[in-house]
Amino acid sequence: MYILANWKNSLSLEDSKGLADGLYSRFIQQYHNINIVLFPDDVSIATVSLIFDSVSMVSVGAQDGPLGANTTLTGSISLSNLGKFCDYVLLGHSERRITLGETNEMIARKATLAIDVGVIPVICVNKEDGTEIDPHSGLKAQLESILNRIDSRSKFVIAYEPIDAIGTGISADPKEVKKIAGIIHETIFLSRKVKGSPHIPVLYGGSINDKNIKSFLSLEGIDGVLIGSAGLTADNFLRIIEKASDSQYLK
Repeated sequence: MYILANWKNSLSLEDSKGLADGLYSRFIQQYHNINIVLFPDDVSIATVSLIFDSVSMVSVGAQDGPLGANTTLTGSISLSNLGKFCDYVLLGHSERRITLGETNEMIARKATLAIDVGVIPVICVNKEDGTEIDPHSGLKAQLESILNRIDSRSKFVIAYEPIDAIGTGISADPKEVKKIAGIIHETIFLSRKVKGSPHIPVLYGGSINDKNIKSFLSLEGIDGVLIGSAGLTADNFLRIIEKASDSQYLK
């Protein structure tokens, strides 16, 4: 089970440290079957990583990755620093696709670079308007651009985030999420018919909170959630962890 929290750029360095300290002091070992990943902003990564250095159930991730192995691109996190401080990297978030014009090809390049240094990519995909024949063609194109580039034995995570559920407070219909999760798993299966290929976790993200999380964790094909604003306070996030720790959801 994966519980991921994207802090975006919502917190100052001091607030990020305060949140990390608050979580650290209250985490207990009964959550050992849950993979918790926190995604602070670049300024806070080293600080948060140090706080959880001795907590095996908590990992830290970057909110984006480099486009090239040796790039000196202004504003980009270096590949060496990514591997030094992070176990995961969040790629292809809809905000970056829409606002910054990130393409499937760019996201695939970042994913392969992350894998090369032992960092697990969490690749965000969303359903775009497709053709009348296949309304999910946009989603499949996002997936195939990754699958065509990544080795069949590589480990990564897919996070489905409907654009109209991000930051709106209105989550997606669980029935629709289950359907999309099935399409994602089928697309991955058809592309990776190689013995020994790892299971690829599929997460849901979009206006998740402690009141609706059970509706998504109970879905077939969903292995966890990607949380936004509900992960910005220790109390809210721990309530979500408590709900997720129910043994019936530990897949």
